[in-house]
Amino acid sequence: FDEIPLSAFERVNPAYVSERLSAREDDIVWRVRLGDEFLYVYILLECQSGVDRWMALRMQTYIGLLYQDLVKRHALSPGLLLPPVLPLVFYNGLPHWSASMDLAGL
Repeated sequence: FDEIPLSAFERVNPAYVSERLSAREDDIVWRVRLGDEFLYVYILLECQSGVDRWMALRMQTYIGLLYQDLVKRHALSPGLLLPPVLPLVFYNGLPHWSASMDLAGL
């Protein structure tokens, strides 16, 4: 990432998240061109004071909604492959995070 200029990053509208779920003003989605492909960086900023046991499931749901939106908008790469997504959750609550960070733990 040291060689990727900031100009390679483009903010994407995350409006698809609120189609069936509650509106979320704090969702941020960026994409960055890496060669001929895009990497989507989904940042979910949570301001909660407790651990959410189901956060891994929620993130998978949001990623699925992102993929559905890309398919609907015909925004996939020429090979029609789904792009990689790097989900990031920032947690600032107490106690320390103890919930599973992947679906396998659920």
